Amino acid sequence: MSLPKHLCGVFVLMLAVGVGVFAQEPQSQTPSIRDESSQRERLERIERRRERLLNREGRLREGRERHRGVGRMMHDLNLTDEQRQQSRAIRQRRLEGLKLQREELFKLREKRIAGTFTAEDEARARTLHQEMRTAMQGVRSEMETVLTAEQKAKLEELKKERKERMEQRMKERQERLNKKLL
Repeated sequence: MSLPKHLCGVFVLMLAVGVGVFAQEPQSQTPSIRDESSQRERLERIERRRERLLNREGRLREGRERHRGVGRMMHDLNLTDEQRQQSRAIRQRRLEGLKLQREELFKLREKRIAGTFTAEDEARARTLHQEMRTAMQGVRSEMETVLTAEQKAKLEELKKERKERMEQRMKERQERLNKKLL
């Protein structure tokens, strides 16, 4: 081979290596003021989101302990095995009785999501909700027949504590809302 061919090959090889090295180096750009402010805003949004999630996680953890509803209260009442069995039967019977209403509400919810929800559907949903509330009140009263006098007194105490906690949460929520508005 001739010298010009060798030099041309070496030059092409050096050029290829140079391009490869240049491509692997991180590109340093001087960010504009606009890029810096958008990046700062992005970091602030991320931080706010992290704080919200941490607060929510804490509330959810409290909620799991606090909002076990009837199950938590019944656990605190130290029911006998027979009482547990009776209460389970009552809940199961009522749950089966409300199955049709729940299915119909689910269909109405799908209509609302689809955008085909009418005024008659709204009225029917309200009626179904009221029927379900009435049935749940029946469950509560029927469950209380299973309890002893001491357990009933303890249940009333637990209900009172739950109501106080709920009122406290509502006050806190209102205070947070007022702070946001100011």
